[in-house]
Amino acid sequence: MKARPIDFDDVGGVDGAMRRIAIVRFAELLALAPALRRGRPDELHALRIACKRLRYALERFSNFEPALHAASVRLAQLQDTLGNVHDRDVLLAALPGGARNTLHRIRTQRDETVARSRALLHD
Repeated sequence: MKARPIDFDDVGGVDGAMRRIAIVRFAELLALAPALRRGRPDELHALRIACKRLRYALERFSNFEPALHAASVRLAQLQDTLGNVHDRDVLLAALPGGARNTLHRIRTQRDETVARSRALLHD
């Protein structure tokens, strides 16, 4: 998913620009959040990228607004967890069908990791 463009017209200075960036990036994340329910690999990966964009913005802004640091830490956890889901999706796609026990174990780990991601997002 490409990042949504951000309109900086009439933002009212640096504070307004920071707010606009955070709102647009947060809206991207919320729009992709249903991926956690559906569990489709491509959607989960897009959600991970949206987490990364919002996290990087909040990290930059935490110098101006320290309260944003905690949110950026939580987003880093969510991003890492979704990265673990993506790693398992790549493994599942690459493993031969004959490796049934391994496939089952990786699918179980993936499902548990998606559930952890869901909990992190809702926190």
